[in-house]
Parts: sequence; C-alpha cells; structure tokens
Amino acid sequence: MGDIELFKNAFQVEFPVEVANLVLSRISDLYGTEFSKKYHGYSDSELQQLTCTVLSGLTPEDIQRGLLRMNSEEWCPNLPKFRSWCEQGGEWWTAEMAWAKALQFEADPTTKITKLAKHTLDEVRHVLVAEGQRAAHFAFKDIYQDYLRRAKDQGKAQEFYVKPPEPKRLGFDESKRNCVPCPPEFVAQLRGINSLNKGGVA
Repeated sequence: MGDIELFKNAFQVEFPVEVANLVLSRISDLYGTEFSKKYHGYSDSELQQLTCTVLSGLTPEDIQRGLLRMNSEEWCPNLPKFRSWCEQGGEWWTAEMAWAKALQFEADPTTKITKLAKHTLDEVRHVLVAEGQRAAHFAFKDIYQDYLRRAKDQGKAQEFYVKPPEPKRLGFDESKRNCVPCPPEFVAQLRGINSLNKGGVA
C-alpha cells in the first residue's frame, strides 16, 4: 500500500447518508433562505459528504440533542456548530467545556474535573506554561477530541477525577515505641563503667 492509500484511510467516513439528508432537510425546513444562502456553493452530493464528515461518530442520542437545540435557535447553524449542539448536554463534556473546567482546575484544584479532561490537561501543561493559553487551548482541544472519540468507540462512560490519597508518612510516636530489654551482661558493663567514673570524680 502506497503513502497516498494510507492517507486516504484518514478521510474515510462512516455516517449514514440517509441520516445526513434528514439533518439537512430539517435545517432547510427551519431556516429556509438562510440555509440556502449559507450552503449555496455546494452541490447536493458535496453537502451530503460534508455533513457525513462533520457528524461522523455521533450517536442517535447526540443527533436528537442537536435537533432539539436547533428548535430554539434563531440563526441557521453551520455544520460544526450543529455538531457542538449535538455534543453539549450529553454525558461527556465537549472539548470547550473540558478546557474551561481545566483552567478552573489549574486555578483551584478542588474544582470538579473529569479524568479525561485532567489527563489532557497534564499533557498540554508544558504548552500552557511555555506558550500561554491560546496555544494550549488548540493543543488541548485536538488531544481531548481524539481521546473522547476513542473512549466512545470503546463504550466507556465518563468518570470524574479523584485525587489519589497522600502516601502515608512515617512518623515517630513515642507512646507506640517498643522497647527491647538490654542484655544483662551489657547492663553489668555499664554499671562497671559508671562505678569507675564515680571513683575518678571523687
């Protein structure tokens, strides 16, 4: 397999065309001419392919959330915006929500954060320190979305980060000290030394 073939695999999309058409039809019905203006440069097949690409990986529950959100939105969304509506309010945090929580966690470690957001934050902390929030934000978003996609593919559920317990410190408690009796012969030697010392002082 040549290099071009390997790269082509990255562009393969698995999303039902029929569902993409239903989503586009709903957007068109709700926003009419605004929808036509926004997507007038695309042919039907191009718009279908683009919709499949943008919505790839979403579940039926995700799509339902996006459609419900669209019912209360005044302006026609572009496809990435629609995807963000699908992801918001679900079990998993979106990348933007995770980033906002990660910044809060950096300022206050008692802030509630998910394991995925904490893991991603740990990976981009050096970027945050060296290059600032803007660069770290871009890195965080890409890494988080990649991890999120993998977690969903594996059927994992979102979990919250719990700080591991502090390691037990070895302390010295006088009351719990166990004494070992001194051997009798050593006690006798000490007594002899003490007697000599007392005699010398006299």
